Amino acid sequence: MSGFTVTGLTTYIKENADDIYVAAITQAETLKYPGISIMAGVKNAEKLMQFVNTAPFQVGGTCAFNASGSNVFTNRTLTVSPLKINDTFCPEDLQIKFLNTKLVAGSNYDSLPFEKLITDSVVANIQLGLEQAVWKGDTASVASATLKQFNGWLNLIDAASPVYATATAAVTTANIVGIMDDIYTKIPASILNNPAKPLVSFMGWDTFRKLIIALKTANAFNFFPESTWLTGEFTLPGIGLKIKAVHGLDNDQLGELVGYRDRIVTTYAANLFYGCDLTGEEETVKSWYSMDDQNVKISVKWKSGCQIAYGSEIVTYKNS
Repeated sequence: MSGFTVTGLTTYIKENADDIYVAAITQAETLKYPGISIMAGVKNAEKLMQFVNTAPFQVGGTCAFNASGSNVFTNRTLTVSPLKINDTFCPEDLQIKFLNTKLVAGSNYDSLPFEKLITDSVVANIQLGLEQAVWKGDTASVASATLKQFNGWLNLIDAASPVYATATAAVTTANIVGIMDDIYTKIPASILNNPAKPLVSFMGWDTFRKLIIALKTANAFNFFPESTWLTGEFTLPGIGLKIKAVHGLDNDQLGELVGYRDRIVTTYAANLFYGCDLTGEEETVKSWYSMDDQNVKISVKWKSGCQIAYGSEIVTYKNS
């Protein structure tokens, strides 16, 4: 018998420490939407001051002075929750793995291999968590450590007597156009065509997909499908209502409450408030080598909270 005898060797699989791939992670896109009210500098809680004036006409032509009307101040409280991410890495765990090629020479490992990859992933996951929490956060959510930290906009909207669109069992390609028509019909006339309050309908990407399919099936190509898929944004043909897809309203998020599925929220962006202590604080990752236990540690600290201004100026769809 000639040639190599390799029966005693395990099959070789090359593991390349130079090419490590991470799963796609969405960012906090809603908070970047133009017009969303960002309140910075909130350490614990702040009031959103609201003012309503009425000035009824009076009969003139006399010298009398009759005060009338009303000037009413009200407020809503925006409370932030202090949040953090802590993690510990032991570089020595990598000594017997193929990743040891990225460790520094010698036996004293006082730095973190793949530090940029790790910190970028941490920040991206925080952004994903914020995108979900600002919409579906609920302190009653026991199945998600992320969603239970503070109440998001859906929780606050439902508690603020919004205008509800006609409910159905679920959003489908067969009923989504009718749902949008119903939403548009129920928008208070006082905020229609108001330059100071440009309206937008927020929905999950899965609901957005159903809307696009329904319009395609109806041959309603009064928009550009190609660019629409890239931006998740277009103007609904026939009624002129702006549509915006956001991942924070996607279905099947871990720990989401049933009442938050298939939700659509129509209002103006400035009606949605997000509170923080320092803008972008959740993107600052601190890392250090700890001599006491010889581990590399990372820490991120920030504050987050939500509020709305006027529930009466929100139209929302909710499944029956």
